[in-house]
Amino acid sequence: MAIALTGVRPTQFAWLLGASIALSGCATTPPQETPQADLPVAEQWAAASSTAGDVEPGWLARFSDAELEALVKEALVHNYDLQIAAAQLDAASAAARKAASAYTPSVDLAASAGRSGNTDSGASAQSTLGVSLDVAWEVDVWGRVRAGASAAESQSRAAALDLQSARHSLAAQVAKAWLAAIEANLQRTLAADSVDDLAETLRIVEVRFREGQVSRQDVHLATTDPAQAKEQREAASKAAQEAARAIELLLGRYPRAERAVRDELPALTSLPAAGLPSQLLERRPDLRAAEARIAAAFSLSEQARAARLPRLNLTSSLGTTSDALRNLADPVNTFWQLGINLLQPLIDGGRLRADVDIADARQREAVAAYAKQAQGAFAEVERTLTAAGSLQRRVEHLRAAEQAASEAHRLMALRYQAGESDLLNVLEAHRRWLDARKGVVRVALQQHLERVYLLLALGGEY
Repeated sequence: MAIALTGVRPTQFAWLLGASIALSGCATTPPQETPQADLPVAEQWAAASSTAGDVEPGWLARFSDAELEALVKEALVHNYDLQIAAAQLDAASAAARKAASAYTPSVDLAASAGRSGNTDSGASAQSTLGVSLDVAWEVDVWGRVRAGASAAESQSRAAALDLQSARHSLAAQVAKAWLAAIEANLQRTLAADSVDDLAETLRIVEVRFREGQVSRQDVHLATTDPAQAKEQREAASKAAQEAARAIELLLGRYPRAERAVRDELPALTSLPAAGLPSQLLERRPDLRAAEARIAAAFSLSEQARAARLPRLNLTSSLGTTSDALRNLADPVNTFWQLGINLLQPLIDGGRLRADVDIADARQREAVAAYAKQAQGAFAEVERTLTAAGSLQRRVEHLRAAEQAASEAHRLMALRYQAGESDLLNVLEAHRRWLDARKGVVRVALQQHLERVYLLLALGGEY
């Protein structure tokens, strides 16, 4: 149902305008309570290795490596995923400004020209010219416009927090790729050392064969392992290239696999302070973004309810029309029009009611998504805190195994040269020693990666 009042007197229009503005300040839609997530939050971290104290910013400096810091800075400028997130923020900010523009009247300048006549009468055609200034404004009586603007503002805030979260994640990805590249180089070095060691074993076997101390079978056995070691060296070289290529992709460079990194893992950083679980909800930008989406969903639900109520629009037009351009400025040809339009939806087949149900469902979805994301964040911190102690014990066990395997390999090689042992024992001792060395490097890398996972999970600034 639409009611239009046009041609009202200025005094009447002023009275109606004042009443409309007064109505716009008092929305009568029933207030909706912001839904709360049923989220269990512990008072302290359950992991025994958690450290008391507040989370400190600047975790990147804990690695004390200028090269890593330079890589992160480059990635923050050139990474394409980050540029996508920045563009999404710009779009969300523009959408918020667009929604807020509905608060203000729209003003249009219109110009027209026409020519008309009667072909049967033979009368000459007549020209008409016109200029008008048209103003339209929806009075936000029930808060529909306000709710839409509030939703867009919340979505823009969520996009800004998404960008912040993407920056944190990118810094962590660069750190992890850098650490993985170092570990790949170390594994390549171990594979090369294994080739050299087995080549020396083959030389000794060949000398003993020429002296008649061993059979040709030993020569074949000693030749097999160096060939396999060379294959492992090639695989390690490929892994190192892929690790370098991963860094270049994060930096926005062409993936030439030319990125060189240091030859040793940095000193392991101490376990950072983890704060409290409740503080995580306020610190992590991805959780704050999910909370902003709850606010947006709430506002959209309010907007859908207000759309079922009458809509009040004010219109005004001031212009002039004439049959000659020189007479357009003549006050005699000036006209004005004021109007109020009231639109009340009556029958729409249930469309507006369905819009309310959709908005309410998405509101519940946003709440559940926030709870799920927060629960996952708690699990990330608990897992990484627990892994810290476990990995430290694993490294200690592997280093002890490496020392024992190294000594066993040395003694077995001496016994073989003295003719007190066979070649299979030497090769087996070498394999155990190499596996232990590789295990130490692999778990040491995992220790560093878990530090990065923890620092990212805690939501600290890089």
